[in-house]
Amino acid sequence: MTYDSLKFCVADLYFELESRDLPALKSLIPSYAGFHVADIPSPNYPIFKATIDNQLVDCLPEGEELGQFDSCGTNHGVYRLPEIDGGGYKIVISNYEKKKAAAMRTNGDFSKIEISPFGSYAEQLFGLGNALMIAYAFSAAYYGTLLIHASVIRNNNRGYLFLGKSGTGKSTHSKLWLTHIPGSDLLNDDNPAIRVLSDDLVKVYGTPWSGKTPCYRNLSVPIGAFVRLEQYPANIIEKERPIQSYSSILSSVSSMIWDKPSYQHILSTTEKVVRNVSTFYLKCKPDQEAAELSFKTITA
Repeated sequence: MTYDSLKFCVADLYFELESRDLPALKSLIPSYAGFHVADIPSPNYPIFKATIDNQLVDCLPEGEELGQFDSCGTNHGVYRLPEIDGGGYKIVISNYEKKKAAAMRTNGDFSKIEISPFGSYAEQLFGLGNALMIAYAFSAAYYGTLLIHASVIRNNNRGYLFLGKSGTGKSTHSKLWLTHIPGSDLLNDDNPAIRVLSDDLVKVYGTPWSGKTPCYRNLSVPIGAFVRLEQYPANIIEKERPIQSYSSILSSVSSMIWDKPSYQHILSTTEKVVRNVSTFYLKCKPDQEAAELSFKTITA
């Protein structure tokens, strides 16, 4: 069976997608267009290679069920495959309507992946996008890279990441910066990538994944600060101690605690991030004063 391939670069890490029908594949990943590369320059290599074909992986349980996990209203069924089959995972992805949208099978370090999208075009779009985001998150973990749930504002060549559980107002706070803080623009609204570089510079990168806000920018800037948000009837901000910062950042990172190799890399990278970037805790109202307070404090 002959497959053609497309190559991409996200956060200076490369990956490759194989398909028998490249036009159909391109139609399912429109947000990846700005990350496409003609080739992978030496000495780089793909952190993962994914073969995409609707006949490769079914949606039936396989191996040891680790759990059915809610992800902001969607569902991921995760199964550990036997060691004889490579010790990887099978993950079945359902959309907001609980319809099966994709299934994927991985090897142990997520460097080799098979993905089958299912259903309508919208369902396949959702399923494939989530499968590739998972593939990237756990293969990139081995390269000092974190995929994190955050809304990111760029201002004065620095990235400011707003953290918090779903519904705490990350996107709202970003919009307040866009409205009230001159020189601000949105880098990513849900799934930016963070990399710790060799000189301990920590950068944030736009990605092809940005939640419900279409913001897919192939840009990067050094991180200025993290801000953990909580809704509150007053606006109060304080700098977190390192142990608090570690918890705030780690709880926002895409991770599977039961996958010990990738999780150890995530813990190590998070520790390096905390050593080099400050985190603040902002209890706030969704108003102009909150945006001005956070801007003044974290950029001082």
